[in-house]
Amino acid sequence: MDKREAILVRLVEIAGALPGIKTAVRNQDEISERARPAIAVFDADETADERANEQGYGGRAPNIIDMSPEALILIGGTPERVGTALNEMRAAFVKAVLTDTPLATLTGTNGRVRYVGCSTHLGHGRSMEGSMGVHFAFSYVLRPEQL
Repeated sequence: MDKREAILVRLVEIAGALPGIKTAVRNQDEISERARPAIAVFDADETADERANEQGYGGRAPNIIDMSPEALILIGGTPERVGTALNEMRAAFVKAVLTDTPLATLTGTNGRVRYVGCSTHLGHGRSMEGSMGVHFAFSYVLRPEQL
């Protein structure tokens, strides 16, 4: 079982189960106004903890992997309400991810699920489109024999 794939699938399931979300997708960049509020989960990147190599363990040894998918929250609405709506959706999504038992099981006792932060398109001189990237870090043990 590929834990990376299982974690990404679970993130989309969590997003789709949030109240008010019309669309939850993976790696889809274009989401129409009619399909919003929406959350798009992007696979993004992962890196290996190099301590196993430094301690002389071979490439086939279990290793801690840090993956950093991004979830893009997209909403419609008026400029006056967009910030509040994004923050409400971010809070609900972060809580759902951080308290999800299946995700905790996937990351295991040596891993973790961590909220890293967010970035919005809201700001002086920026578009007032309602979108926010929510960033997580998932650490899990990669055991080559389990792939």
